[in-house]
Amino acid sequence: MFRLFALFLALFCSSCSHEYSDFFPYHDDGTPKPHVALIPVINESKGTSTFSWDVAKEFTQDIRLVLMKQGKLFLLPQDQVKKQLASCTLTELTSTKDLMPFLYFQPAHFVVVMELVEHKLVPYKRGKIKPLYPANIPADQAEVLKMKMRLKVIDIRGGEPKLIRQEVLDSNHIVKKGAVTESEALHGSPAFSSSPLGLAYARFERDIAEKIERITSFQKR
Repeated sequence: MFRLFALFLALFCSSCSHEYSDFFPYHDDGTPKPHVALIPVINESKGTSTFSWDVAKEFTQDIRLVLMKQGKLFLLPQDQVKKQLASCTLTELTSTKDLMPFLYFQPAHFVVVMELVEHKLVPYKRGKIKPLYPANIPADQAEVLKMKMRLKVIDIRGGEPKLIRQEVLDSNHIVKKGAVTESEALHGSPAFSSSPLGLAYARFERDIAEKIERITSFQKR
């Protein structure tokens, strides 16, 4: 009976390990993954108020999904993170002066704080915005979707938290005029991923997830 259960468990874990790899705290070779508390995106941008969906919430969910699929990190369950957030204020999360409140997120190894500081459409002007993801769109029909995410990573292993990285990630995309209306019409459907905003979001989210992986995976204790 025990062998049958063990076989079932092995087959179950094998079949879902890619999709749910964040649930497993160890790599296949038995070494521990970095344990990360991913704080929901804090929206500091005024450019999202006209959107019909919660942009910060969507970034939070999608970045988490990217990290889950990669399986290089062990993410604390969202319910656990929300519970620990009750012990912190927004000021404490965004401050770099007093890092002690981040110890509430132990037994995680790292806390990742993301602040969406810019999300807006601006007129396209050749050579004025860099870096820029280009698109085959005539200049008079083009706009630029500008996005900036402030990323802060705190090492909370032990009793003395350390700020190991703080930087702002830029992601600027040329989109055709009317891209927001087109994308909003498709939001909530599978087709949104192929819309102008869906494609821009996906690249931005991948870049952020890869940065989080690199920062947390190469930190020696």
